[in-house]
Amino acid sequence: MRYPIAFFLLTPTLALADPGTHLHPHGIDAIWLFVVGLIALTGGYLAGRRRR
Repeated sequence: MRYPIAFFLLTPTLALADPGTHLHPHGIDAIWLFVVGLIALTGGYLAGRRRR
């Protein structure tokens, strides 16, 4: 894996995300989706800038 820190950042969130019987995000689920999405977008942006 090229960026192991991303793996270590995302693994706990995947392990803690237990949707149970419902799949619609609400409360803390929505916040986690937003935070993880923001980290992913920032990481992709920085990786794209570094490549040039």
